[in-house]
Amino acid sequence: MNHYETIYIVNPTLDDDSLREAITKFSDLIKKLKGYIVKINEWGKKKLAYEVKHFDKGYYVVLDFCGLPKIVTELERNLKLDDRILKYLTVKIDEDVDPEDLLNKEQKKEDKMEERHSESVEEK
Repeated sequence: MNHYETIYIVNPTLDDDSLREAITKFSDLIKKLKGYIVKINEWGKKKLAYEVKHFDKGYYVVLDFCGLPKIVTELERNLKLDDRILKYLTVKIDEDVDPEDLLNKEQKKEDKMEERHSESVEEK
């Protein structure tokens, strides 16, 4: 399996339910096509470098996943057809990766960050 990262920008005027639905739609699509979600990172509303579809802001989402190339094709097709998505970009990060290793590494990172956070809270 290959390791991919897709960044997509969602319409910033959506309510919370519609935003959650859009994010869930694409992660569910990857799971349905037998891919593995490594991480979903929401960056939130940010100012765009230039106006896109008459918007100067957008809600950024980073989707880190593993799968076969056909998953990327289907994901990008769905992103293109969804009116809530302003722009998207997919990058192949690595080839022939073990999804379980990536998931374990990501879990260890999160555990370390949580540990640091709890230590800094205890110091205060």
